[in-house]
Amino acid sequence: MALGAWCGYRLRAEYRTRHRPTLMTIAGIWVLYTLHFGLILIAAADSTWSFPLPRPLSVGGGILCLLIGAIVCFAAMASFRSLKRLPGMNTNRLITGGIYRWSRNPQNVGWTLVLIGIALLRTSAMVLLLAALFWIGFRMYLPLEEQLLERIFGDAYRTYRSQTNRYFGPPKRSV
Repeated sequence: MALGAWCGYRLRAEYRTRHRPTLMTIAGIWVLYTLHFGLILIAAADSTWSFPLPRPLSVGGGILCLLIGAIVCFAAMASFRSLKRLPGMNTNRLITGGIYRWSRNPQNVGWTLVLIGIALLRTSAMVLLLAALFWIGFRMYLPLEEQLLERIFGDAYRTYRSQTNRYFGPPKRSV
């Protein structure tokens, strides 16, 4: 929790004065993601706080969420065409094509689906709780990212935001 608060504090401060986070903040975020995923794997291996769900439903739903989530995540990463965009180090252009026509946040939506898929496959309430914590953290970060993108890209981002759903859906028509 302390690491998450530290990363949020640094991002808030850096986004006010810079167009991208510092290497130290990016490293902190990656450590946070790694620790979170490690907890997911531990909870999944142990099926911590198992919840009752018929096996066909848990396996079918889990595989479906896992596959859709992974496809969405990889499609989003492919749209970036640069690994530097993943941690926010490269902000020289606004990505609006590919899967970003359908969602302004496909990586996070996809990753959440992956985590839900793991929770269903392992019928682990702990993994479900960790997926919810990821979603809450993501939702807390969104306003920061949106303010930064608006500051960097101005009208282009405002137009994109008005035409593209935050999470998922067909592109909206211009009025």
